[in-house]
Amino acid sequence: MSQFAESERPAIFPVCLVIDVSGSMSGGPMAAMNTALPAMQRAILDDPTTGEIARIAVVTFSDSAGCVLPLSDMAHAQMPALSPQGGTNFAEGFRVAREALVDGIGGLGRGARYHRPVVFFLSDGQHNAGQSWKDDFDRLRSREDKYGAEVVSFGFGQANREVIAQVSTQHAFFATDMDPAVAVKEILHTVLLSIKTTSGSFRAGGAAGLSVPQSTGLTPLPVLSN
Repeated sequence: MSQFAESERPAIFPVCLVIDVSGSMSGGPMAAMNTALPAMQRAILDDPTTGEIARIAVVTFSDSAGCVLPLSDMAHAQMPALSPQGGTNFAEGFRVAREALVDGIGGLGRGARYHRPVVFFLSDGQHNAGQSWKDDFDRLRSREDKYGAEVVSFGFGQANREVIAQVSTQHAFFATDMDPAVAVKEILHTVLLSIKTTSGSFRAGGAAGLSVPQSTGLTPLPVLSN
């Protein structure tokens, strides 16, 4: 049966936040993240259209990765408190993000309809693990996979702009000349607007798909065709 089988329920919009929690996120950036995530939840709950169809998962990564919030209705979720740890392994973030989407979408129930998942990837550093991130990224975004996701990437701090552009499918951004804590707030504000705008379009029957509003504080990066 297709994932787009008929159902009276509206199609779900699966979203996964993939957040760098390496040691460089200590202090202001991590504090800003822990303030912004609950604020995002409240904003989604205050918007009935978004709250009805958006489901949010949170994956954190450093040397390893974990799903700290399974794909959830924000009305019944407890946003996690994040803490900094270890190095920076993009591959682990991508691998666990796909697992979170597969598990979360599978848990929606037989015949549940859903839109193409979207992953919002945030990092302030550079991949420093021995393994390449490319295979796990390709698996995450594969168009041949019914769980294949669009990936929107955000870089700040010491992140490599070229790599941030590579780990995206349509949209990539860099917070230029911005304090890392301010960058976190600006990025998550943009993520929230994207979730709300895209949800509204889906709920109204729009076929445009993912929308990422432009932020004056974030510089768009040229995304190479992969």
